[in-house]
Amino acid sequence: MGFQGNGVTMLNFDGTYRPQKRLFRFPHEWIDLSDVPETNLYCSGEALAEIERRLRRRRMRGAVLIGNGNFHYVSYLLIKEMKEPFTLVLFDHHTDAEGGSDRLISCGSWVAYALGHPQLQKVIIVGPSCSPSHLRLSPKITVLPFDDHDEWPKALLDAIPTGSIYISIDKDALRREDAVTNWDQGMMPLSRLLACLRLLLFDKKVLGVDICGEYPPSAVDMFDSLCREARGKNEQANMAILATCFHYAAPHLRPA
Repeated sequence: MGFQGNGVTMLNFDGTYRPQKRLFRFPHEWIDLSDVPETNLYCSGEALAEIERRLRRRRMRGAVLIGNGNFHYVSYLLIKEMKEPFTLVLFDHHTDAEGGSDRLISCGSWVAYALGHPQLQKVIIVGPSCSPSHLRLSPKITVLPFDDHDEWPKALLDAIPTGSIYISIDKDALRREDAVTNWDQGMMPLSRLLACLRLLLFDKKVLGVDICGEYPPSAVDMFDSLCREARGKNEQANMAILATCFHYAAPHLRPA
């Protein structure tokens, strides 16, 4: 059914995307959030409301580049916009479903908040190295630990009960050869993630996509070999994910 998006929205919390200049080839817009306090890792209710207010003004309703994984809770705000029954497909090395406080949402609890959305029918979490037995997960959540068998992408498709889906990607699900993040990482090759995306985009109506998992920028980036490695690998992964999504968009929505 394809991707319903019409461009890329880049969120500027910390300047992550400015050096990734190849991303500018896609039709895009910037939303500056660098002046909003109380957003890093944990987000206060006041800050969340301000982020939501700025997101509502965006012109492009396609892919959203969030930044590093500390800000993954923004996916909760994007999911709140869904108006029809859907499944959340989350590629992540972590479940992000731990119980949070009533006052603060975090990158580790946003899925628990999203479960309150009346249109959300199911959450499929793809990429943890094992099922997290220490967490009491909702019956609405299915965890598919990563394995590299050929049947694995089909198992993902079979687990989705709805025709419409929302896809959230944290690049910490990927192996170090394909991305460098500020969290511990999984083992998934980028090629396998892209294969899953192609299958989902072909078979499902994809209402939205977001991507996070950047390596936080530093004032000494140009002298730091790890920062240079991270920027190169993450930019390549972002380009491949976006190109795959827009390949399956309606012709009038594809980037020129």
